[in-house]
Amino acid sequence: LITNMKNYGTLMAKALGILANGFVLNLSRDRKQRFKLHRECDRLWYTMDRKQLYHVLRSLKLSGLVKIIKDSQNVEKIYLSEKGRNKWLQYQIRDLKIKKAKTWDKKWRIVLFDIPEPKRKIRDALREKLKNLGFLEFQKSVFIYPYPSRDEINFIINYFNIEDNVYYLEAPILPDHKFRKHFNLK
Repeated sequence: LITNMKNYGTLMAKALGILANGFVLNLSRDRKQRFKLHRECDRLWYTMDRKQLYHVLRSLKLSGLVKIIKDSQNVEKIYLSEKGRNKWLQYQIRDLKIKKAKTWDKKWRIVLFDIPEPKRKIRDALREKLKNLGFLEFQKSVFIYPYPSRDEINFIINYFNIEDNVYYLEAPILPDHKFRKHFNLK
């Protein structure tokens, strides 16, 4: 029924996204954020083929990523399990991107970290993620980027549970001509 695995993975990510947005929606008190989450859920919902969605939900249930519970009126409600939330976070971290501002504000975003040796795999994963996002390695545990990225860095910090080991700064750096050349900035 599902013609290729890439489409299946995309559909699974969309289904998890809708359920995760519902989870975040329950936690949010901010009207603008709730409205944005509703719009995102609607956008995802209307791009899905119903037959494929049914099969994906069944697969998610069998793999323990969702729980399907019937209420007193025999209506099925679908919830993300803890395992499902973790899978959704993996999709989010994998697809994380930083939007470049149209103009540079002449501030550098500096990420500093001191992650102990027992967390070496996390340290290496953080370093790799920063490079994938376009950060320039200034030193082994110092990376710079020209555009705002606080939300993305906070997401990464929370994902890896390293909030006590990573610092995010916004500041000018002088001289910065080599960095401006690297990022094609004037």
